Amino acid sequence: MNFPGYISKTDTVFLGNSLTEGFDLVGHFGRDDLINRGMSGNLTQHVYYRLEEITNTKPATVFLMIGINDIFNDVKKEVIVSNIQKIIDDIIRKCPDTTLYLQSVLPVNETNLIGNENLNIRIYELNNSLRILCKQRKISFIDIHPDFLNEKGEMDMIYTYDGVHLSKDGYLQWARLLKKYL
Repeated sequence: MNFPGYISKTDTVFLGNSLTEGFDLVGHFGRDDLINRGMSGNLTQHVYYRLEEITNTKPATVFLMIGINDIFNDVKKEVIVSNIQKIIDDIIRKCPDTTLYLQSVLPVNETNLIGNENLNIRIYELNNSLRILCKQRKISFIDIHPDFLNEKGEMDMIYTYDGVHLSKDGYLQWARLLKKYL
């Protein structure tokens, strides 16, 4: 029997920060084998520190999205990529049968974020580095970033309520983009 929140070998785990934590997986996909391991405020290093729960259970699939909080905390791109590489390498090594997807970091709406400049440039550069990392590690990179952009190259306000976190429409868009992988 699969208890709520318990991860089994047949489950799909969504791993990340508050964006993932707010994703009503069962509501959007109608499946009870989708486990949410998003945690508000998490940086890449936090996900790495709590990765053992996932690697010990060896789920069927992992969807990882992480990095925006690192950018907000002025963590250098090289450190973010290195931390994500450690997460990926740990999952590959300890869970060789787990299918791993790395999702791009979503854009933000800088117009609504006071005091933050060039965030979307940093996000774009990070996503380019993550795309290369995925190619090197032979894992799938799901680039959903462009599907959230407006004409200014920022997150479209229909998808967010504060410039970063997703609105109902944002989660509908994310779910729509991931359906083909589930």
